[in-house]
Amino acid sequence: MPTTVISTADPEPQITPILPVQVEEVDTLDDEEVTQDQHIGMGIFRFRFSLSNFRLGRALSERRFSIAEAAVLLIAAYIASRGLGVIRQSIFNAVFGAGPEANAYYAAFRLPDFLFNLIAGGALSNVLIPVFVSYDKDHGRQAAWRLISLVFNCMLAVLVVVLLAGEFLAPDFVNNILVPGYPASVRALTTTLTRIMLVQPLILALGTIATAVLSSKRQFLLPALSIAVYNIGLIGGLLVTLAIPSVGIFGPTVGVLVAAVCQVIVQVPGLLQQGLSYSFVWDIKDAGLRQVMRMLAPNAAIVVFGSSAFIIDTAFVSYLPDPASLAAQHNAFILFYMPVALLAQAISQAALPQLSALVTQGQYILLRSLTLKVIGVALLFGIPTALLLSLLGEPLIQIVFQRGAFNRHSTDLTALALIGYAVGLPGVIAGELIARTFFAMKDARTPLLTNALNFAVHIGLIYFFLAIYTGTTAIIAIPLAASGSATSEAILLGLLLYLRLRKKIAEERKQETSLP
Repeated sequence: MPTTVISTADPEPQITPILPVQVEEVDTLDDEEVTQDQHIGMGIFRFRFSLSNFRLGRALSERRFSIAEAAVLLIAAYIASRGLGVIRQSIFNAVFGAGPEANAYYAAFRLPDFLFNLIAGGALSNVLIPVFVSYDKDHGRQAAWRLISLVFNCMLAVLVVVLLAGEFLAPDFVNNILVPGYPASVRALTTTLTRIMLVQPLILALGTIATAVLSSKRQFLLPALSIAVYNIGLIGGLLVTLAIPSVGIFGPTVGVLVAAVCQVIVQVPGLLQQGLSYSFVWDIKDAGLRQVMRMLAPNAAIVVFGSSAFIIDTAFVSYLPDPASLAAQHNAFILFYMPVALLAQAISQAALPQLSALVTQGQYILLRSLTLKVIGVALLFGIPTALLLSLLGEPLIQIVFQRGAFNRHSTDLTALALIGYAVGLPGVIAGELIARTFFAMKDARTPLLTNALNFAVHIGLIYFFLAIYTGTTAIIAIPLAASGSATSEAILLGLLLYLRLRKKIAEERKQETSLP
C-alpha cells in the first residue's frame, strides 16, 4: 500500500500524508436494529466490533454482522476449512502420494472448477451482492425474491446445457489441451474423473445464490459454516477408500460431489428464515436480469482468463522432466491459498455488502476511506505472511505432508513452488480487494481489462522463467510467473481505482456545495 491518500480537505484533490482520520462504519440496512457501537483497532484502522454479536442463541444465524465481525466469522470458517483440508490432503498424500492417480485427480478438477466459476462461482457472486443490495432497497423484498428466482432458473438451464457439452467434449479437452504430455492411461483416467466431477457445478450453483442472498443482508454465519463443512465430504470419500481399497481414486472423486451437497444444505435454513419465496419465472427481458447479465458477462470473462491460466500452468507442468511436478505444485498452492482465503477472500466477502451500500448511497468519500482501511489491514498481515511462507515453507511441508508416498523429494519440489507463489502474496491480496471495490461500483469492465493484461503477462513470464530455471528448479517458473503477473495487475488496478474515485469524490463535493 502507498503511504499517501487523497486529502478530503480541499476542493481540488492534492496528495497529502495519511492522517489518523476516524472513519466510522455506518449501518446501511434500513431495517437494521441500532445498537451501541463498540470498536477494535485505532486511527484509520478502526472497525465496529462487538463480542455480544457472537453470543449463542436461536437467532444467531439471523444476526447481521459488521465488516470486522463478518471477517472474523469467515476467517474462522476458512481456518477450519483449511485445517480440514490439511487433514484431507495428508490422507490423500499418504494414500496416493505424487503418483499417476494423484496427477489425474488434480487435473480432473480443472474443467469442473472452470465451468463453476464461469457460470455460478466467483463471476456470479461478485455480481449478485451489489445488485441484490440495490434491488432490495429500490424495489422491495418481493421483487428481490422474484429476481433471485429468475437468476436461478436461467443459471440452472445454462448449467445443464454446459454440463452435457462438457461430458461430450471431456476426452478431447483432456487429451489435447489439459494434460497432453501425460501417458494415455493417465489421460484416460483423467477423462473419467472429469466426467464425474462435472456434476459438482450444478450442485454448487445453489450454494452460490444462497451465499449471495445471505451476504447481501450481512448474515454471514451460515455462509461461513458452508465453507467449513466442504472438506468433510472429501475426507469421507478418502475414508471410504481406506476402508475399501478397491475403490481407489474414485472415493475422493465422489467425495467432491458429497462435499458440494453439504455446502448447499447448510445454508437452506437461512434462506427459509429470510422468507424464501421461489417462483418458476422466465422473463429474459426483465430489467433486473439484464442488469445482472451486463455485469456477469465481463465477470465471466475474468473467470475465463483466471481459469485458463490454471489450465495453461497444468499443461506446462505436464512437460516438466520431474513427474511429481504437478502434485508438488498442487500442494504448494494449497498452502499458499490459505492466507489468500483468509486475508483476501474472507475480508473482501465481508466488506462487499458495505461497499455496495456506500455506492448505492453515493458516499464515495466514505467508500475510498473504507477501501483503504480494508486493504491496509489485509496487507499488514499479508506481507509478513509472505516472508514466513518463504522462510518456513519447507519445515511446514515436512510436518504437514511428508509421510507415506509423499517423500523427501516431494517436499523439496513443493517447497520450491511455494517460494514462487509466496512472492506474489501481497499483490494477490491487494488485487482481490481492489477488484471488489470496482464490483461494488457495478464496474466489471475495468477488472476485466486488467485481468486480460494479467493473462498475457502471465504467459510471457512463464516462457521467461522457464528459460532461466531448468532441470530440478524448473517447477518454480510457473508460480513465479503467476506472482509477477498478479502483482502487476494489482498496481494497475490501484492506479485506476485512484483515478475513478478522484472523479467521483469531486462530483460528490460539487453536489454538497450546491445544496442550500
